[in-house]
Amino acid sequence: MNSKLIVYPTDFSDCAKNAMAYVIAMGKALKCKIRIVHAVEIGSLTAAEENPDILLNTINVLKGEAEKKLLKLKEEIETFGLKCEYDIVQGRTLFLKEYMENLDPLMIVMGTIGKNGLENKIFGSFTAQTIRNPKSIVLAIPQKATFNTIAEIVFATDFHIKDKTCLEFIKKITKYHDANLRVIHVSDNFPDLKQEKEKFSQLEAEITQVIRSRNIRFELLYGDDVAD
Repeated sequence: MNSKLIVYPTDFSDCAKNAMAYVIAMGKALKCKIRIVHAVEIGSLTAAEENPDILLNTINVLKGEAEKKLLKLKEEIETFGLKCEYDIVQGRTLFLKEYMENLDPLMIVMGTIGKNGLENKIFGSFTAQTIRNPKSIVLAIPQKATFNTIAEIVFATDFHIKDKTCLEFIKKITKYHDANLRVIHVSDNFPDLKQEKEKFSQLEAEITQVIRSRNIRFELLYGDDVAD
């Protein structure tokens, strides 16, 4: 992907604010411009207010308040030597496929609060929708994640055909931040452990031909509960 854009969705919550450190870290490592995006939710407003003039005025007020906050975030990001812009959209357009396809960002970095179901507990409902975007890389930041520096990255593999491509991308981040990279596979296929070991050894050989680094390790783990 040739895009040099990182999209940073925000609702100005503490969770979204917490993700900004990762936005900056990714922007610096990947030499990308940042676009901050805020969605003004109008669904509940249109349901509660029938007068179009009052509704329009309310939306304009919300946009004005959002723009002040976005400008402040933009200025803060630019202090790190990054180019930054912002955008305000109405409704949940931010999470629609067409919106992201038009932007075609390299990466989407967003905070998340889990709600319902396993996927949503990990990623949050909006993030779960966004993470299915077929083109962009999505970095989902849990609310309580504390950013110091990117010191170690764990890449979990299940021998997908695109693993090497993903790792070549991750190499850019590990190189910039001088981070350690651990490539792991969890095997719960006990009858075929020999085959699993052979696959993992083959993957290790292929990756080390492409990525030559003293900071990369390979670990084959065993257990009957992969999620755990």
